[in-house]
Amino acid sequence: MTGSGREETEVLGLVRQLPLLGAVSRVARRAVRRQVSQERLPDAQIEVLRTVEAHPGIGTRAVAERLQLVPNTVSTIVGDLVRAGLLRRARDRSDRRAARLYLTEEAVARLQDWVAAGDEVLSTALLRLDEADRKVLETAMPALRRLLDVLDEADGDDEGEGDRGGAPAHGASPRGTTSGRSEPGSRSTSASTP
Repeated sequence: MTGSGREETEVLGLVRQLPLLGAVSRVARRAVRRQVSQERLPDAQIEVLRTVEAHPGIGTRAVAERLQLVPNTVSTIVGDLVRAGLLRRARDRSDRRAARLYLTEEAVARLQDWVAAGDEVLSTALLRLDEADRKVLETAMPALRRLLDVLDEADGDDEGEGDRGGAPAHGASPRGTTSGRSEPGSRSTSASTP
């Protein structure tokens, strides 16, 4: 770290509190699972669905790059999702060798159900906080998004890739332009896990 001793101490204090974000996400996901009757998908499948949701027509290799996974792994996940009726492959008109990925109606409905349940869980919890706490959380969101950008840039530099994608939450960018939630393993946290 570089900076004054006081600044470094403050930063270290924040670093040690950031795992709270993951804990909030885990507890919220458990609450959503209790409300939704459908079978939960593995996290890796959810990440792929969220990526395709945010980027309809994306290819398997691009999904792998966005999620920073091995292409063969994503290809296997995509195959499982196609067989489950949650993804549809379509041939690229300009390159017949390439396949484009799209959510099926079932996948869209499933993601929407989970988003609605997640919204309800988090809204109910936030309403139990006082207005001052809600204001603090609201005020922190832009800073958390900027932190996410900084971490993305550092991660991209390490990997030698400029891609700063993630697994977006119900059509949002990982920066949280709609609800700011996405799945575990992605670059933000979420309560909405199908």
